[in-house]
Amino acid sequence: MTNPDHPSTDAPIVPGALATGYQRQSGEMMVYGGTFFGLFFLLGATMSGEVTLFVLAILMLGAAFYFFPMIRGERAQLRVEARGLYLDGMGWLPWTGIRDVRMFDRAVRTIRNAHLELTLAGPIEDIVRQEDKQDPLRDMMTKIWTLRRHADASGGHHVLVRLEPLKATPEEILAAIRRYLPDV
Repeated sequence: MTNPDHPSTDAPIVPGALATGYQRQSGEMMVYGGTFFGLFFLLGATMSGEVTLFVLAILMLGAAFYFFPMIRGERAQLRVEARGLYLDGMGWLPWTGIRDVRMFDRAVRTIRNAHLELTLAGPIEDIVRQEDKQDPLRDMMTKIWTLRRHADASGGHHVLVRLEPLKATPEEILAAIRRYLPDV
């Protein structure tokens, strides 16, 4: 049974809405490489009893755990729907809580790293509608968003969203958001 105040993130997508997850190849090297080398070092550590290999195994397996959401294809990381903007690990931001949206690029040599900056109308605690079920392990994994406080005394927040690891193009995401925020 779903709670109408906390919509399910697995609900069917309505026409005109956008849902996108990570590009699978963006995290494969970290997850599969971290798992492989973590198990390799763990095997070496159990056979030799070397503490350094145990530490390396923990670091490698920790990296694989941290980047695991990047290979999960079954869950959308970002959703744009009539009820708001969903960011995995944060919850739903209703459209009334978003004051401004802008997209900007940070280029490293020839690699484009597109970011979306959302200016919230107030403190995030007052705006975000939490997900149905909080997952404490998910809080320890990578996310596409970062939260920053306003420099002024308004107490509001900026949410920076990395767009380059997502399947949808930055332009598609911005266009979908502007359908619901035409004044921005």
